[in-house]
Amino acid sequence: MKPQVVILGAGFAGHTAALHLSHLVRGKADVTVVAPRNRFTWFPSLIWVGTGTMSPDDVHFELAPVYEKIGVSYVDGRATTIKPDDREVTVQTASGEERMIAYDFLLNATGPYLNFEATPGLGPSTGNTTSVCSVEHAVEARDRYLDVVRELKAGKRRRIVVGVGHAGATCEGAAFEYLMNVDADLRARGIRDAAELVWVTNEPEAGDFGVDGIEAIKRGVLVTGASLVRMILDEARIVPKIAAGVTKVDPGVLHYEQIGEDPGTIEYDLAMLIPQFRGIPIKYVASDGSDISEKMTVPSGFMRVDADYTPKGFSEYRGADWPAKYLSPHYDNVYAAGIAFAPPHPMSKGKKAASGLAIAAMPPRTGMASGIMGRTVAENIAQQVSGEAPTHHARMSEMPAACIASMGKSIWNGSAASIIMTPVARDYERYPEHGRDLALCDLDVGLAGAWTKRALHSAFLWKLQAKPGWQLIPE
Repeated sequence: MKPQVVILGAGFAGHTAALHLSHLVRGKADVTVVAPRNRFTWFPSLIWVGTGTMSPDDVHFELAPVYEKIGVSYVDGRATTIKPDDREVTVQTASGEERMIAYDFLLNATGPYLNFEATPGLGPSTGNTTSVCSVEHAVEARDRYLDVVRELKAGKRRRIVVGVGHAGATCEGAAFEYLMNVDADLRARGIRDAAELVWVTNEPEAGDFGVDGIEAIKRGVLVTGASLVRMILDEARIVPKIAAGVTKVDPGVLHYEQIGEDPGTIEYDLAMLIPQFRGIPIKYVASDGSDISEKMTVPSGFMRVDADYTPKGFSEYRGADWPAKYLSPHYDNVYAAGIAFAPPHPMSKGKKAASGLAIAAMPPRTGMASGIMGRTVAENIAQQVSGEAPTHHARMSEMPAACIASMGKSIWNGSAASIIMTPVARDYERYPEHGRDLALCDLDVGLAGAWTKRALHSAFLWKLQAKPGWQLIPE
């Protein structure tokens, strides 16, 4: 019988791994993907769905036809239990059936659990805020935003708050994109002067984005992301609340604590806030039936991999702390990639408010980084299927990242902030001055970035549907 490779999750890491494994182990192993909803979502474009400038149908596609085409089995469901000693996964299928799937190699790429309940009153449906973390959330955000647009057109003044809704949240970049697209859309509609925009973020400084900021050399001068974002906020007349942790959201009133300030409140008419992320709830069980979840995961539910989780002071963090192969330290056939793996430490230095509330931007691990991880895991599993030791590595302190932050979706007068950093996590042993190779870092703002952002949308949806030549498009 051929070795069985099972992938849990079909986001950037899981789906990318499935694509590469489909040809790396073809004829040598069987690949199965377990993921809910039979859908891949291109998350970077949900900010456009949330402002009504892109249809939700343009940001997702069905997984099953893609997997059928490339020879990968697909199960519409969610993993509930992993038994690493027995090499089994228990899955709750979309039809309600409980199914056991055996594996020889396993990749946990389940993505984030959106922990709205960590902040009282946060979230769509049962809370008081909107989100752009899923297609459904973005559609709700769009509808509530367009309600505000109608009120602004009727001559009413409205306050829109955008940011992160927890002191320990991540994905500040997505929230910033939504903020700037709201600003651009209101200007295009001629009603920007009637709206007040407020930016609430747990970053220690504007432009930190959970990666300790970014620097680049422009015309021989050191330019920082902090100065660039501050300039953007000032020019757009956006009120910033930096180093702030949202503690509760009542209808129309947001409560927060801020470093160096007394606790405050903000009245709002619309709030889009990203929640804290946690690991998808999965139980890990040993062969004797005992619960080994604490062994396999950190308290936030993310899976431990080949990283150095030794507690250290911020100045003691090293690039070598970051995982290389995304392989479990306990099982040589179990991997975790993308948001599912546990970072060894934050990249940005957190602080505490007067009350003791820890306010810290957590490391982002999606998009390009997740794709690179997924490909790396696929290459390592392919080596193991062939009887070799896994040798491929992609530490976040080694890999580059390119981010295009949309600031208005238009091919004529749109804009975007283009950011390149190498590596993502600073490594002061390799780059003593800045922790990064500034010759391979860049910052720019302009229309070219808007074109690039839209081109990437089309290119990656082509790639991720395994259309002809998909292998030529890099992660």
